Amino acid sequence: MIKLSQWMILGSILCFAQLTMAKNNKTSQGTEERMSVSDFFNTLNFSNMESACTNFYHPDVTFIDPVGQINGLEQMIKYYKHLYENVIEIKFIPQNEIIKNDETVFVWEMHVKHKKIKGGENIVVEGVSIVKYQGDKVIYHRDYFDIGEMVYENIPILGSMIRWIKDGMHAK
Repeated sequence: MIKLSQWMILGSILCFAQLTMAKNNKTSQGTEERMSVSDFFNTLNFSNMESACTNFYHPDVTFIDPVGQINGLEQMIKYYKHLYENVIEIKFIPQNEIIKNDETVFVWEMHVKHKKIKGGENIVVEGVSIVKYQGDKVIYHRDYFDIGEMVYENIPILGSMIRWIKDGMHAK
């Protein structure tokens, strides 16, 4: 299994030969302001879902994560609404945000409290988002994270079995 650090290195190598660090990036034409991926995630909530997604995502966005693939803005909003309907609190701690032209690699640590997972206790998940812009809107968004770390390991009995298997796989 590839570790998160290997994904981060691979993503950086594949997507960026020359790195430019910036909080807000202008397109290669320099005419359009873009919201950073970090700012989007940390302002997104259930009450502003539609407007936030409409301002950030292109109508023809493709989104991929360990759960599946979403095509189009309407499906993206529906997906986020479903994810966020039981969120008590969520915060993305930026580890790195690398921007070059129309692409961003955002390395993050998510802290989430969810009504249906682990009794609402805080869960920490590390991940990487690869985002591609068309103009000032995101046309492609792919998230890499360990779905087991986020969900399965936090389910009673199943979580204990998964942690036992993972511990057994580590070299001693």
